[in-house]
Amino acid sequence: MKKLIITLVAGTFLLLSCKKQPQTDNTNDKIEKKATTFSEKVEVAHNKDAFLAKEAIKFDVVIEFGGNEILDATISVATTSEYAIIEKKDGSKIYINKDKVFVSPELKDDPSVRFHAYTWSYFFLFPYKLNDQGTLWNDTYKTNEAVANFDIAKLTFKANVGDSSDDWYIVYKNKETDVLDNVAYIVTSGKTNEEAEKDPHAIKYEDYKLINNIPISNNWSFWGWNSTDGLTNKIGSAKITNIQFIDGFKETVNAIPEDFISK
Repeated sequence: MKKLIITLVAGTFLLLSCKKQPQTDNTNDKIEKKATTFSEKVEVAHNKDAFLAKEAIKFDVVIEFGGNEILDATISVATTSEYAIIEKKDGSKIYINKDKVFVSPELKDDPSVRFHAYTWSYFFLFPYKLNDQGTLWNDTYKTNEAVANFDIAKLTFKANVGDSSDDWYIVYKNKETDVLDNVAYIVTSGKTNEEAEKDPHAIKYEDYKLINNIPISNNWSFWGWNSTDGLTNKIGSAKITNIQFIDGFKETVNAIPEDFISK
């Protein structure tokens, strides 16, 4: 997946008329006319405009795979995804400034730094990243499974976009609500497409709660996946807690301690 470096065991304008319309009618027209594609419908369901109106968001996350905890941290990330800070429970920190990563001295030899730096915030922000520059959508894509409750589309990327532009995502949204349900993906970093496509995975977004009227998943589960059966065996999970929007984050993330090391 985009920015993922290990295999996981992975509006709007008011229409004006000469007749004055009530505000609620204009809003309904706005949403109906804008949300025409698969990705736009997901963005509206996840209240993207309201989300991006906030500067940054902060949350605690505990992630495990195969019964092993791989991360227990607090993540603060700009809603645009450009900046982030990961504060691990052991006191070590990772600062992310676009494509640059800086770590506290104890993490200088940790090979998983860039993986943690980009993976979890990308998963968290996924509903708001669907129309980033370089994204390509196939809204007519079909799998071989029975998916009566979901609409499906395939996301790929233009060449030289992100760390792994050959990655792809199969995105499932709830047919009635348009909220994101699960996303299958491959990890091509360090592998050929053929190798990566032998072992696709999926993340399922569960337990949505409204934060400032924005639906945010509080539990993720990770699965094996194939185009015939969909989700297969569960391989991991993540618990998201203490979600809150924050201000003044850009100043904080730019104040990188002098002893931090570039990775």
